[in-house]
Amino acid sequence: MNSAMGYKEAEVVVAGAGPGGALAAIAAGRLGAKVLLVDQLGFPGGMFTGGAMSVANCWPWAGLGKEIFARLAARGAAIHHPDDPPNYSLFHFGSYSWRNAAYDPEAAKLVLFEMLEEAGVRLLLHSYVTGAVMEDGRVRGIVVENKSGRQVICGKVICDGTADGDVAASAGAEFLKGQDQGDGTRKLFPMTMLVRLSHVDWLRVSEFSQTDLGWDKVIAKAIAAGDLPYYTGRTREMVPYSGHPRPELAHLWEEDGALLWGGTVDGVDGTDADSLTHAEVQCRKEWMSELAFLRKYIPGFEKCRVEDSGVTVGVRISRNIVGEYLYSGYDILEEREFDDAVAYVTPIFLGVPYGCFVPKQIDHLLISGRCLSTTPGQTTSGPTLGSYNNMKSIPSVMTYGEAAGTAAALCVQQGVTPRNLDRKLLVATLKKQGAVLDRAERDALMENLRLPDGTSFRQYFNRRQAELRAHWEKKGYKFSFTGRKPELVGIGTDVPHFV
Repeated sequence: MNSAMGYKEAEVVVAGAGPGGALAAIAAGRLGAKVLLVDQLGFPGGMFTGGAMSVANCWPWAGLGKEIFARLAARGAAIHHPDDPPNYSLFHFGSYSWRNAAYDPEAAKLVLFEMLEEAGVRLLLHSYVTGAVMEDGRVRGIVVENKSGRQVICGKVICDGTADGDVAASAGAEFLKGQDQGDGTRKLFPMTMLVRLSHVDWLRVSEFSQTDLGWDKVIAKAIAAGDLPYYTGRTREMVPYSGHPRPELAHLWEEDGALLWGGTVDGVDGTDADSLTHAEVQCRKEWMSELAFLRKYIPGFEKCRVEDSGVTVGVRISRNIVGEYLYSGYDILEEREFDDAVAYVTPIFLGVPYGCFVPKQIDHLLISGRCLSTTPGQTTSGPTLGSYNNMKSIPSVMTYGEAAGTAAALCVQQGVTPRNLDRKLLVATLKKQGAVLDRAERDALMENLRLPDGTSFRQYFNRRQAELRAHWEKKGYKFSFTGRKPELVGIGTDVPHFV
């Protein structure tokens, strides 16, 4: 070990304080582990608090995620589906707007700081994780760089919550990078920047939208006038988020607030500094163009103001670390159940097995963020079937962090590696903490969740699942409900290509 390096140590070291990393640290701390949480920003939460992502795709129903939103609601800083009432009928809210949970990201920073402090977690902020420290084939710690120089931080268990799997990749773990195009090549999702707007008159926006559903006419007019130079088409066969045919907007917790998913920068890589630099510059150009369009063409946006934008461009996907189990699109469309489910995908409440958090071959390491073991892509569209985009929502990642942090603390208590942890003990501990892991409990939540027309979410989900299976069957996929991985015919593949 380089003697010039500073040195710190903890029982559980968490790299990255996004929603997965922060909740891993809280969970481990509450179980008595000595925890150190490291992040490059000056606050916890990552994109949840600093990316201007002020809308979650549903209200977390259990565990630490539920507690966070309950604390936010107690401060008047979070509400359920802000568009209902008055339930503005706007196309751009998307099919999930009725279950959105809007929140104040500044209040969320404070809530996370409070929960970390209560759990006894030590923080090391403004620090970049630059690599893994290996010893006898296992991860012994991490290397960080900050204003104080370089430090080596060692721990009994390391949680990789970097979102990009930086620690795991540095340790030599196998990973997937980009969605399979069906021809042997892979492509990453485009990047976007989130922008919070105020002074939006939603009632006028809604009234206008009834005269031009989808805003197709006004968008065509703006494109013809050269006012939307970055807009391109989108088809179901494209990688998710490719193309940018119209503004993507959501109503925020303030009555006049709006969230704009600004710009779509394709061909960029979240693990490459030059690529990220290009995306930062290009995204700002594009969202400013969209903002000008909204002010000029859409009634209700004339006086809108920019409150803030993300501290960094939004990276949707980079590496997916290959674990003991690789969660696939089949697992979602066949609604597979796992005896060792320790987390779940919201709001469809499908369990995620512990093997997705344990990298193949690399010991003393757990994955606690969106870089867990899943196949890039999604079940609703794309050139090939995948699962990752169904699984990367903030409420889902919160369950991943809680599971990984709980596992890390139990490993310290039991004196075992994550690979050898008693999974029944982990499941029992998570249930005791309030996690919803049993299928019956998850089904009850789905049944109680209602669409605006009164339909149960379970009915909607069943219908949607059948439609998606039919879509992929036309492309050569075959589905089985026997629990076995089915055979695939045709050009698509859901099998990992290691890079």
